[in-house]
Amino acid sequence: MVAIAVASVAALAGVSAWAQAPAVAPAKQRYVQGSWVNLRDAAQSQARVVAQVPANTVLQQLTERDGWCAVLYAGDARLGPPLAEPLQAHVACNLLADQPLTLAQAGKDAARAFWVAPSANRMRAYGNALPRPPALQLPALAKSHAHDMPVLYPQRPEWEAAKKLMRTGVLLRAEQEIDRGHPVNPLDDVKLATRAVDHIPAVAPLAAKPTLPAIAPSYFRSHTSVALLHETDADGLAAVAGTRISVIPTGVPVGRFNRHSGPEIEYITGFWDVGTADQAFAPALTLYAITHQGLVGAHTVRQRYWDISNEDHYCGGHYPGRGVNDPGEEAQPVRGYARLPESAEVLTRLVLPGKLPPDAVKVRSKRYATSWMQPADPPIRDKPTRKHTAVLVHEIDLDRDGVADILRIDTPSPGGMSFEPIFEWRWYLNISGQWFRAGHWVDQECT
Repeated sequence: MVAIAVASVAALAGVSAWAQAPAVAPAKQRYVQGSWVNLRDAAQSQARVVAQVPANTVLQQLTERDGWCAVLYAGDARLGPPLAEPLQAHVACNLLADQPLTLAQAGKDAARAFWVAPSANRMRAYGNALPRPPALQLPALAKSHAHDMPVLYPQRPEWEAAKKLMRTGVLLRAEQEIDRGHPVNPLDDVKLATRAVDHIPAVAPLAAKPTLPAIAPSYFRSHTSVALLHETDADGLAAVAGTRISVIPTGVPVGRFNRHSGPEIEYITGFWDVGTADQAFAPALTLYAITHQGLVGAHTVRQRYWDISNEDHYCGGHYPGRGVNDPGEEAQPVRGYARLPESAEVLTRLVLPGKLPPDAVKVRSKRYATSWMQPADPPIRDKPTRKHTAVLVHEIDLDRDGVADILRIDTPSPGGMSFEPIFEWRWYLNISGQWFRAGHWVDQECT
């Protein structure tokens, strides 16, 4: 009985002691909201910085007092391997949130947008948004730097971390890189210049109204299942293909002026301290090309020159929006696909998450006649001559199921000097039974 009484007293004492001990709250997962945030060794704004972390870094919050949060930091994969031991530090609580930032929430803050969804394009925007001291702003550089003279920018820890991450390479999410907007009627974009403007002759109305093939869900069931080279850039291609993209700096920025200008420089190449760069893909991108005959060519690209020259467009055919030019010598042919000569009329180039069979494509093209009067221009033309041409509608059926998967519509207009036809090309994709715009090319005569 004595033993039982003693045990009971001890048990009651234990319960009483437990009830009086302060409860320790479990750590709470928080996400950094600033683009580049200091972690300090004490809850003071002047305390020593023990680490710097980007937006969406995960921290374990231990306590909160007077606007400061005690946290544990275990490392971040974007900056390197995990820490051997979690680091205990302090951070201003208003820089933390319970949910990670989204790309939409980052908005126009280029630094936060990069760290939320690292990509080559967002790296470029990040570099362009870094604050420049007066001596490194263009008005001062125009006085201090000659053409092709290097421009040297100071190192910044957050920028060095961004370059290191992009040199290693990142995987992108296609839904963040591909945005085709709303469904459209492709024929709404067929607009002929039926009125003369200055010296450019009027284009005759079409002899017959264009028609489109019947549309139904077919090869592409979502926007993430295809990317045309005419509608996006390397980020979009890599995202759809599921390949890692990296940025390899190859040179420093220099001052330049545009054609027919100078001698004062008008722009700086590249962004921040990256003047020239390559983009690399692992595994290699496979780019498919489809000709008007239905032939399918395929090339792989492991590394390509990235045009970050910042030079104004002068003249010639170009994509008014995003687009990737033909790969050229940077691409290697894939065995088992057609070897397309340089003279081949390629209707479209595309990237897919999977493999496109080499012999499944069927192409049908329709012509809708139009014309205009070319003025006399001796000795080329002794008298006015009617030039006959056509709007062309190319229907590309990737799996021969009778439903077009890609459209290209070629709309002619008179060249400003020769009055020969130059074309505007527009591409459209059949996504789950609806047409969406997928790129735009404008031809242009040059002097």
